[in-house]
Amino acid sequence: MVKSFPGVRTANRIRNGRKDIYFSIRYTKNGKQCEEGIGYKSDGFTAEKTYEILKELKQDIKAGKVSSLRDKNNQREQERIANEAANMTFSELFEEYYQPHIQNKDKKSTYDREVNLYKVWLRPFLGDVKLNLISLKSLTRLIQAMDKKHLSNRTKRYAIALTRQVFNFAIKYELFAGENPAARFDELKKEDNQRVKFLSEEDLNNLLTEIKKHSYQVYVMALISADCGLRAGEIFRLTWADVSLEEKMLFLRDTKNSKNRYAYMTDRVFDELSKLKQHEGNELIFQSREGKKIEHVSRTFERAVKALGLNKGVTDRRQKVVFHSLRHTFASRLVQKRVSLYEVKELLGHSDIAMTQRYSHLANETLREAVSKLN
Repeated sequence: MVKSFPGVRTANRIRNGRKDIYFSIRYTKNGKQCEEGIGYKSDGFTAEKTYEILKELKQDIKAGKVSSLRDKNNQREQERIANEAANMTFSELFEEYYQPHIQNKDKKSTYDREVNLYKVWLRPFLGDVKLNLISLKSLTRLIQAMDKKHLSNRTKRYAIALTRQVFNFAIKYELFAGENPAARFDELKKEDNQRVKFLSEEDLNNLLTEIKKHSYQVYVMALISADCGLRAGEIFRLTWADVSLEEKMLFLRDTKNSKNRYAYMTDRVFDELSKLKQHEGNELIFQSREGKKIEHVSRTFERAVKALGLNKGVTDRRQKVVFHSLRHTFASRLVQKRVSLYEVKELLGHSDIAMTQRYSHLANETLREAVSKLN
């Protein structure tokens, strides 16, 4: 204890190989003695400076402003963050912090989509605005501008969702201490954008035949989706280590819902995979022309759909044939063959049976037969 400064304590310590003095304070709160560290002499602290900190702390505790030195320091840190946020614009947050964060974390397609949305819409309307000045009114102006360009509700919701995501990132990493303005924006009603199109057996076989004329690789990938229910991304990630021709199984790692699952080959999938030149270990089964992982479905698929006129006159995007329609076709064929929705759910890798319910109407005939047994 330093006599001239009651409540100030010192301790001799070795710091970085040298002798140093460490200052701390001791005070009474609610009848209990509390002690908290202040800092080293080599950092500029003195007994007098430490005593001034103690006096100020006692006054703040008495006034009910804080309960401890740690509490006071936390308040100062929050004030510092708030001051920094008051001067940081949305563009500075996105380009200096958020964009580098997602560059190596997210899929390239997701990264490109978010950066493009930012450049085209968020930066022109929010870029130069300081974070603490962005409000519901700011977001409303953004949506009104998107309305004038006749953009879909889906695109507008994505713009709000990205804004919310950027603010959540800033709050999580203590770059912003205010309220997320996009968290309360609920003016856009969510539409049912689930794709529901599936192919008849005839259309499926015609499509596979047309694809095979132009690209054998795309044909095998389409066949795997239609007969095994795989998503395009799951097919792109398949390696030879994931294939068991003996058991006619495919092992799917880290799928969309972050779970692993097995897929089972039909005879024709088995036949086609058996024809491919097999490699050891983690080499991708399907590769781009550069020998790298495929990122997008080939235009060959789109050209085959166009050649067969499968999307002719279709304006509702939910009814258009896309690569994902093959996965829907897989599920639909199973339900029509009287496979239970629970089994379809497991084969598709859905995390919730509600996602599989979209195929329930295809089981109507089975349900009709079940009730007819009461006759």
